[in-house]
Amino acid sequence: MTATNIALKVPFNEKDQAKALGAKWNAESKHWYVPQGVNAEPFAKWFTTGAPAAPVNTPAPASKQAPAANQSLDDDIDAINARLREAFEVREFD
Repeated sequence: MTATNIALKVPFNEKDQAKALGAKWNAESKHWYVPQGVNAEPFAKWFTTGAPAAPVNTPAPASKQAPAANQSLDDDIDAINARLREAFEVREFD
């Protein structure tokens, strides 16, 4: 169990795996970390150095609102693009 947060370097295509193990995303500093009290061993391949990284202080989020459940950035971008296409598509009238 970690006594402090540990920084991780998680490739984008492995983010879901890290999240499933309990990693958290810090949106302000844009990095993944192992939160306090979570076993760090499963995250070893993402440590920023060969050993557990220096502790990382992550401020509490300003808002306690959780983002939409299980919606990735790609899903958000796809939804925005679809709405833009709908709003600006050329419509032919009979």
